[in-house]
Amino acid sequence: MGERLSNTGLRNGFDLLVTPDARFVRLLRRELRRTSRLFAIAGLLLCVTSLGTFLAEGAWFFAGLFGFPFGVVWCLAGVINGPLHVRRNPEILAPLRYVFTADAIEWHTVHASLRVPWTTIRHVSRSREAYRVDCADQREPRYLCRTTLTPDQDARLAAYLDERLAARLASKTSVQPSPPTGDSR
Repeated sequence: MGERLSNTGLRNGFDLLVTPDARFVRLLRRELRRTSRLFAIAGLLLCVTSLGTFLAEGAWFFAGLFGFPFGVVWCLAGVINGPLHVRRNPEILAPLRYVFTADAIEWHTVHASLRVPWTTIRHVSRSREAYRVDCADQREPRYLCRTTLTPDQDARLAAYLDERLAARLASKTSVQPSPPTGDSR
């Protein structure tokens, strides 16, 4: 776990290198199970509605013939994929490098990189394990691990997130000067 701060302070950004621990991985697994349940429920609903169409005639009967297998596949994907995803991806415990800049937050691992611009971030909330970053263009949230941060790193990160979000809100809601109306009284 290391930290590099830019020489101009927090205003221009900084990097954090974090090694997730078991508590953070449990949080990610919980979120993955939640997503997997949605797949299973959608598949189950598709199966049930497709079974109802078997009693109908014509095109509805054929819709049921196609809908039922797809529902089974979705349901199995939800039930099986969640637990297997974590086993198939051991890099979930690999060190993460977070880069905080004036434009975006970036996540870097050995296998992937992700860049989330500040303009798409709607909300950031804090739990014991992580900072949850909710984005306007993504359904699932992104997480910043905080279980292995030192208290100083955590305080700096919280201050930086607050500063960036406040600056984004101020730029969105800033009061623009109104044009002159022509009446100078």
